[in-house]
Amino acid sequence: MNNLTVFLAIILGLAISGCGAQIEQPILEEPQVVVSLTATSITSTVTNNLVSASPSEMHIVTLTTAVTSVQSTTGNTSAVIPTATVLAPYLVTALPLPTQVPTQTPTQTPTQSPTQSPTQVPTRMIPMVTPTLWPTPDAEASGRVVRVPILMYHYVEPLPENADELRVGLTVQPGIFRQQLAFLHARGYRSVSLYDLLYHLVHGKTLPEKPLIFTFDDGYRGLYKHAFPHMQAFGFSGTVFLVTGLMDDGHEAYLTWEMAREMDLAGWKLEPHSKTHVQLSDRPFELVEYQVLGSMQTLQAHIGRQPRFFSYPSGRYDQQVIDYLTAVGFWGAVTTEYGLDHDLVNEFTWKRVRVPGRGSVSDLSKYLGEDISY
Repeated sequence: MNNLTVFLAIILGLAISGCGAQIEQPILEEPQVVVSLTATSITSTVTNNLVSASPSEMHIVTLTTAVTSVQSTTGNTSAVIPTATVLAPYLVTALPLPTQVPTQTPTQTPTQSPTQSPTQVPTRMIPMVTPTLWPTPDAEASGRVVRVPILMYHYVEPLPENADELRVGLTVQPGIFRQQLAFLHARGYRSVSLYDLLYHLVHGKTLPEKPLIFTFDDGYRGLYKHAFPHMQAFGFSGTVFLVTGLMDDGHEAYLTWEMAREMDLAGWKLEPHSKTHVQLSDRPFELVEYQVLGSMQTLQAHIGRQPRFFSYPSGRYDQQVIDYLTAVGFWGAVTTEYGLDHDLVNEFTWKRVRVPGRGSVSDLSKYLGEDISY
């Protein structure tokens, strides 16, 4: 065999050997991806304040998927592809379960309530206090003396049954009282006030030709029915000295504050006669202060002006009482002593004419110095 023949034989042999049995190789299928899913519910740490309708504070927060391995399904571990881990996070924003937008309630501004007085709530409007001008004496004030009778009454009403001597002496019955008014009016008397008297003494204020002052001590209720209307009929007005504590207590024998205010509006003067009608002379200062200042302030609160004149209970007084009256702003005071003439020096001891219960019109004319027989 030549060299060419040998070469071809070798080539052919190699080709034949390549067509022999082949080693079986596994056919790889498309791998499957195994995915593990975990849904986790946790409690939100955010308080559910906006949506009150939410049943609870449980919110679904996070959903995470993870590919843990990729491998062949043939079971041939010799051909295992190296494990690949794939993370695919899905973030879910935490929200309250109701998804509607919450509506906020507007904040209301609180309305302030008016401050109340520590005292009892009044059922009427309390009047504003009107100051009374202090009179300034002129050059002739110290020398003036004037005759102005100041009549002193207590009860003007029918005499009660079984009345004792004291009550009889203090009570002028309505019929007699009206006769007295008719007499005084016919004789030309005209009523003035203690203020008019003081202004005349201080700076010469003009008075009627025959001035007269009506005063009523204690403020008994009969005045409203039997004295007030009769005096209005004759054009007279008067001054009532009130026991303010007994009025505050609603004592049935005394004027009510409503009655007193009506008289005040009609032109009458209301002045204090202490709180409880106790004697003020030779008494402790604290008692004098309570009786004088207390009655003055009570009356001032009811009528809207500061009272300026005082009537001593039972006609009893001393220098301590006079000094205190002066200190708190009183201008004068009246006693139970008899007298007709007045001056500025004795303004805290002005005298009066007592009108007794058993007295007649003729007696009254004598007290006034009228030279007549009635």
